[in-house]
Amino acid sequence: MNRIVRNLRVFWRAESIVAEVRMRQMVARIGLRTAAVALGLFGVMMGNLAAFFALQQVWGPIWAAATIGGLNIAVAVLLFLVAAKMHAGRDLDVALDVRDLALRELETDAQALQAQITGIGDEIRGMKQTLGDVIRHPLDAALPQLLVPLAGAVIKALRRSTAAKT
Repeated sequence: MNRIVRNLRVFWRAESIVAEVRMRQMVARIGLRTAAVALGLFGVMMGNLAAFFALQQVWGPIWAAATIGGLNIAVAVLLFLVAAKMHAGRDLDVALDVRDLALRELETDAQALQAQITGIGDEIRGMKQTLGDVIRHPLDAALPQLLVPLAGAVIKALRRSTAAKT
């Protein structure tokens, strides 16, 4: 039973580590995606303003706004790609391995416990069958235990009768 409790504790700890690592990864991704969205929105807004004020004389108002807005949107897309490729690292891999090992041990323990319970059930059925046989046929059950003493008594009686005749 101690082994089952130990394996349950290991499994629980591994699951909590997995959840913690996944939570940190999710928070980091959300942070980067939020920054990407904010930068993208800011880029669109600043692209419009920059085109009008700064670059309208060089390229004209349309091409200047499109260039600066496109650059900011490209940076936002790059941040999204970086966030998508983030890997949790070795912590998650180790925690998953420990969790899987604990789960396999729990399954093994459960199978052993099931086999023990099945064995106890078979023993109870055997005892029930034996008890039923004794109740149904008491002479058949008692005869092997009575046969040896009875045979001894018969042999002694025969010896006495033979000794008395001589």
